Amino acid sequence: MEPTTRTNEELSLTHRTWMVEYTVQNDDNSQRHLSLIHAADVSEVHQHLLQELRKNYQTSSRVDVVIHRMEPVSTSTDKTYFEGIFAP
Repeated sequence: MEPTTRTNEELSLTHRTWMVEYTVQNDDNSQRHLSLIHAADVSEVHQHLLQELRKNYQTSSRVDVVIHRMEPVSTSTDKTYFEGIFAP
């Protein structure tokens, strides 16, 4: 079976942006995270989140994770509303 390549347009139809808010308890430290993950479904979000955790906490022996919120981003903000309001 040949690998299939998808265009950006095809990926945008099948994939969504997911917002994942979670807390990581590592040793005596607790850190709150907010990640935006581009995935097709919840299981793919889970896989991406595990990759992110492995990358960020690879030297830790134990990491406890509490997910507070995991939901698809459904709003798209028009950038023209913010044009000229904020300056660096």
